[in-house]
Amino acid sequence: MSDDPVFTAVLDSLLGCLAFFELCDDETLHPDIAVQQLEDVVSCLGGLEPAERARLAAAIAARAEHFRPPLRQIVEETPEALGLLEEDD
Repeated sequence: MSDDPVFTAVLDSLLGCLAFFELCDDETLHPDIAVQQLEDVVSCLGGLEPAERARLAAAIAARAEHFRPPLRQIVEETPEALGLLEEDD
């Protein structure tokens, strides 16, 4: 996990946005827009090298304890949902 407060702030902001896309109802945000945003994140992060994806997955796992349920469960599931984990992880 990074001790960089900027990295932590950006990561927490990203995780909060991803949780919003997962939790908001269809009247708040059209489902197609939420899916498109999530796909854009997956595409962007998919360009990272495997070691960078692993580092990000570890950072997300370390931050999960700082979120309250139900956000914590979403954060815990985020590395897999974003394709950050290797197939054999």
